[in-house]
Amino acid sequence: MFNDDINNITRNRIIAVVVFITSIPFLVTIYSIFMILTTERTEFVKEKYEYIIEILKTAGLFIGGIAVFINIYFAAKRAYAMEESAIAANKNAEIALHNLKISEDKQITERFAKAIEQLASEKIEVRLGAIYTLERIARDSEQDQWTIMEVLTAFVREYAPVKKEDKLKGQEDIEKLPKLRLDIQACLTVIGERIHPDPEKKRLNLTNVDISNANLIGANLTGADIIEANLTGADFTGADLTGAFLIGACLTGACLTGAYLIGAYLTGADIIEAKLIKADLTGANLVAAKLTKSILKQANLTGAYLKEADLTGAYLKEVNLTGAYLFRANLTQANLTKSILKGANLVQAYLAEADLAEADLTGAILKGAIMPDGSIHD
Repeated sequence: MFNDDINNITRNRIIAVVVFITSIPFLVTIYSIFMILTTERTEFVKEKYEYIIEILKTAGLFIGGIAVFINIYFAAKRAYAMEESAIAANKNAEIALHNLKISEDKQITERFAKAIEQLASEKIEVRLGAIYTLERIARDSEQDQWTIMEVLTAFVREYAPVKKEDKLKGQEDIEKLPKLRLDIQACLTVIGERIHPDPEKKRLNLTNVDISNANLIGANLTGADIIEANLTGADFTGADLTGAFLIGACLTGACLTGAYLIGAYLTGADIIEAKLIKADLTGANLVAAKLTKSILKQANLTGAYLKEADLTGAYLKEVNLTGAYLFRANLTQANLTKSILKGANLVQAYLAEADLAEADLTGAILKGAIMPDGSIHD
């Protein structure tokens, strides 16, 4: 209100000044014409009218100049006013966006709190609803995704822990294993399908969980901690386990066809009768791992560390073991047809009854290895 009064006073003053300035040439013109017309010197009659015309021209130019100045002034005022309006509009938009963000954050917080509460429900449908609510929040809010992953992995660890008797299931018939709980499977699906990148130095914690027969096809488990987990019969087809820690895990009968296990840690893991067709195990650590009767056709084990690994009866046709470390590895009765063992370290390895037909052993180190015919390589 106070500003409006000041603006009105300023505007009135400007109008008064403009009227005053405009009236000066008008009055001067009237006075000049009057003086010329009333002069008594007749010899200047012709010149009188010429003077009048010049005076009128000068006055017109002066008034025109003032008009141009006034137009420029008010045009500048309008431009300034429009700029002020634009700035005000931008500020209002920023305030609106800020308020919207606050509102959305509040809604997310409320949805998150309710979902956490529902996870403890005794009804499976309520728990499933909570899990899928958390999934939607994780997709909508990148900053909340990791917190939700921690909640879901904690839920799996709490309700699907490995029991002592579970670790004895390694050799039993996979078909007899019980189906995985629906809510546990739902958690694993959400975890494996997260869309935002994980924070630096953060790993999914699925250690010591029993997720036998889990469906983890195409799951993103990069760098995950799955140490000593029971993964018997689980389906990891096309899953990304790059850099994952599977030390001491049980993968008996698991399907890892086309899976990415680059640089994964599988030390002491049970991978008996598992399918690793075309799996990428480049640089993987498989020290003392049990791969008895596993199918690794066309798998990539370039530079893999297989010290004292048990590959008895394994199907390794067309496998790439270039530069692999197989010191004292047991390859008894293994099928290594057309496999590539260039530069591989097979010192003291057991190759008794192994099929090395068309295998490429260029540069391989076989010192002390027991060969297919039972002889010991020099």
